[in-house]
Amino acid sequence: MVNHFNVELDMLTVSESAPEQNTAYERMKYFMHHVMDDSLLIGSDDDALDAYLATGARVIVLPDEPVDQIVGIMLYLKLNAIMENRMVITRTETWSTQGDQTSYIHVAGENVGPNLGQDGWWADARPTWSSIKPTASGKVVNLERLGEWKDLDLAWDDDHKSTNDSVIFARFDKDADQ
Repeated sequence: MVNHFNVELDMLTVSESAPEQNTAYERMKYFMHHVMDDSLLIGSDDDALDAYLATGARVIVLPDEPVDQIVGIMLYLKLNAIMENRMVITRTETWSTQGDQTSYIHVAGENVGPNLGQDGWWADARPTWSSIKPTASGKVVNLERLGEWKDLDLAWDDDHKSTNDSVIFARFDKDADQ
């Protein structure tokens, strides 16, 4: 069914570094606007999963039927994972048009249930949205999804630093044969 979700978030700033706070916020915005927007949400046991995956559309696979409560908990977990403790979501409130505008609230410390534990893509800090690997079918080749924030220029500053701090000096003789 076509659905329109609304999500309210309460967040705490943990990092004292403004660039880290900005990167955390930009990661959250990227996930919400470039992954969640216009995506297909489906449960991993849905009979139509393979057919939707074959379309090449952005399919977000959840461990259960994508009802408002599951979507809210997934967002709570995933957004906290991608912000890597630079900012922390303490509360989500989720409702949708298909859910009769009933709000589902999830707060820090609440039980997330057996399906949305720490073993899924929603607990992965990378910009992923499925544990299912893309496949090639017929003449359509599905490309691998981005796997790292540095590919999106959203890595932490310390991730950009080189581990090799050596400087090599060379002396070239301008009269040497080449």
